Parts: sequence; C-alpha cells; structure tokens
Amino acid sequence: MKKFHPKLFLILFMFWLLLTLNLEISNIIGGLLVSFIVTYLSFGILYSEKGFEFTFPGVFTIIKYFFILIFEIYISAIDLIKSIIKNEYNPSIIELKLNIKDPLLITLVANSITLTPGTITVDKNANHLTVIYIRADKDKKVEKNIRHKFERIFKTKD
Repeated sequence: MKKFHPKLFLILFMFWLLLTLNLEISNIIGGLLVSFIVTYLSFGILYSEKGFEFTFPGVFTIIKYFFILIFEIYISAIDLIKSIIKNEYNPSIIELKLNIKDPLLITLVANSITLTPGTITVDKNANHLTVIYIRADKDKKVEKNIRHKFERIFKTKD
C-alpha cells in the first residue's frame, strides 16, 4: 500500500507557487493536483515508510557548493577558450568512482561536472561516473579536481 508524504507534498506545492507567482484559484488547484500526483507517484523512489531515501545537504553546504560551482564554471570556460584557440583538444573518457553513496549527492556531482565547460557526464551507474573531457587527462588532473572541488563538499562521515 502506498503511503502519502505530507512534507513532500507541501514542499512541492510551495515550490509550485514560487515558480508560478500566480495566486489565481485555477493555478492553486492545478498546483495542489500536480503536487498530490507527484507525491503519490514518488513513493519508493523519493521516500518510503522509513522517510526520505536520501539526505538533504545543509544550508551552508548548499551555499558553499553554489559559490564553488559558479567559480568553477568561469575558470573552466576561460580554460576551454584557451584550449580552443591554441587547438589543444583531444577528447578523452574518464571513469570515476565516487566515495559518496547518496544518490542525490551523486547526481549533484554528476550535474556539476556537466555544467562545467569542457566536461560532460555521459553515464551514471550507482556511484560510478563516465565523463568525457575535452583534452587528454594527464596525471588524472580532472579526476583530482572533481574529487577536490565537488565530491569533498558532500562527503559525509560514515
């Protein structure tokens, strides 16, 4: 039997209202309906009888992550422009096994890699990521950078 998670329902509905910024009755009813359906269908994926299937990072962790991500996007964009101008690109595939186990955090790291110019996450299998990098990864520089910049932010004490 599927359970209903009221906390998730409220989060989704508040997010709906923030995104639409529309307090007309039709929008409120639509938001309630969509939030209910998504909450109901998310049982076993986002939450179970025990609660959420993943842990939410703390507010300070998210703020730190946001600033590091923005910084890395700009640094990588400048580096990519230099590589293109100098004609120094030779795409390579990097296999990376993350030390974090939480699927939400692994997805955040994978999306961070894709958002950073010059790298794309093409596959995610549990905590294994396959990444395409615009240049040859000498001395595992990209892997070290991913671990140091992104994975380290979300590393939890086991």
